[in-house]
Amino acid sequence: MKRDRRWMAVLLMLIVVCSGCGNLNQKQNKIQSSQEEIASKNEQESEEEENEESAREDSEGEKDSEEEKENQEDTGKKEANVEQKEKKPALNADTVVYAREDVVTTSSVNVRTAPSTDSEVYQTAARRSELVRTANDGTWSAVEIEGKEYYVASEFLKLKSEMTDNGYLVVIDAGHQGKGNSEQEPIGPGASETKAKVASGTTGCSSGLKEYELTLMVSLKLQEELEARGYQVMMVRTSHDVNISNSERAAVANNAGADAFIRVHANGSEDSSENGILTICPTSANPYMGNLYSQCRNLSECVLDGAVNATGANKKYIWETDTMSGINWCTVPVTIVEMGFMTNPAEDQNMASDSYQQKLAVGIADGVDAYFEN
Repeated sequence: MKRDRRWMAVLLMLIVVCSGCGNLNQKQNKIQSSQEEIASKNEQESEEEENEESAREDSEGEKDSEEEKENQEDTGKKEANVEQKEKKPALNADTVVYAREDVVTTSSVNVRTAPSTDSEVYQTAARRSELVRTANDGTWSAVEIEGKEYYVASEFLKLKSEMTDNGYLVVIDAGHQGKGNSEQEPIGPGASETKAKVASGTTGCSSGLKEYELTLMVSLKLQEELEARGYQVMMVRTSHDVNISNSERAAVANNAGADAFIRVHANGSEDSSENGILTICPTSANPYMGNLYSQCRNLSECVLDGAVNATGANKKYIWETDTMSGINWCTVPVTIVEMGFMTNPAEDQNMASDSYQQKLAVGIADGVDAYFEN
């Protein structure tokens, strides 16, 4: 009995020990599992840190690359600016002549900061402005203004000592052209009303001469006559093969700063008996250039009287109208002279003759003289 109890006690102890071992194993398993989870978590965190570090390095690399690119671009711009400054237009070293000379502008002209049409315009010099030239390469001239150097196209300068004209510039417009242009343009600055850019003109009923041919014949003779009297003359056209609208013809005179703008035309009528000379000017109420009315009226009177006296033709009148776009666009004194009627057989034959054309030229020039003497 006692032996059985001892075996029972031993058995109980074994059971307790075994139970403890199981618990111990469970605890050890739990500890091992926890350690594995911690290790896995640490490993994951380490990988995340490595990824973040790599991303940060990539970002910093990209930033450094962008900064480097920007620095390169800035350097390139600076080099380009330096290169551009180094390539600033200059007078032609092979042809330039240095000399201080008194010169006069022969037309209204731009004074530029460098010898190039792409350079900045410092100011616009009016015709007959006196300047001091310091250098000339044949294309551009250096001029001195208030102690600084600027540039003017040489073709618009003339030595003051060579200026032999009387100081007046007359622009002559031989009316019409070889082919008319029916495209429309405003009759004046800002006008809603339009007219054909330039009409084809009339034709001599007897001579067969075209108006654009007659007007150029007389205009060239007028040019020669005026230049012989000391005027500076500019022609709007010297050939028939042009395409110049009436507003563009006015612009030629405006840009040149003309002292007088003479527009040479011939007349036409359904009545073949109509004959004589008339001139045209704006009205005093002209909405585009009415401020020039008195000068235009005076010029028209002088030219009409001169032409009639030189030719003996019938004196008609001065037509005041605001319908002429070639007048409305003007900013200088202007007149249109209608030399006679090409629809009148006798007058047409007269105007076709060289001698009568010369009389017309002399008479118009007389009128220009009278205008500037008033």
